[in-house]
Amino acid sequence: MPPLILIVGPMASGKTSLCKFLFRAMAEEGLNPYAIIQENRRDPEGYPTELRLVEFPGGEGRFLGRRGTSEPRGGMFGERRFEEGESRREKRPFIFENSAFVWASGRIRSALAQGCGILIVDEIGPLEVHSGGGLAPALEAAAECEGLPLIASTRPSLERELLRRIPGFGARPLLRIVANPDRDARDLFFLSRDIIRHCQDKNRTV
Repeated sequence: MPPLILIVGPMASGKTSLCKFLFRAMAEEGLNPYAIIQENRRDPEGYPTELRLVEFPGGEGRFLGRRGTSEPRGGMFGERRFEEGESRREKRPFIFENSAFVWASGRIRSALAQGCGILIVDEIGPLEVHSGGGLAPALEAAAECEGLPLIASTRPSLERELLRRIPGFGARPLLRIVANPDRDARDLFFLSRDIIRHCQDKNRTV
């Protein structure tokens, strides 16, 4: 069974930067990666306010959503644990454009049909994990592809439920990487080498 490389960390921990670095490293190795990356626009205090899904290679993207202007009422905060480095303000819900999920899901399925070598999906969130929405159906299809290593990023509080929600994820050998924004170029290089070797070694045992 090919591996699942799970990159975990809270907001601003370097998950997206690591996914982009891995894509470039794998492309340079001729491994034919395909990625859906979640880029964001932040306010002056560093909080994400707008989201965009971008595919690699190519760089085509779609506007995904904008954070609401007021905090949710009731017990919502009590139902979800804050990650380290997060605050109540960050829990204001995003208003999503479903068309972006439809576009990204179609692009993932197209990449699978064309035989991509590795799939990278950045920032699997509560919509996928708690309700099976967003990119979850496309991720389920990817998880069923024999011989296809998967790389995904998510928050620590969603990790266990993600592996339960998508059985094909939970059935794979797991390599868990903790995101770290302080990794320098040398650290990233050696980490990418380890991940590439892990993917290739597991592929040879399939």
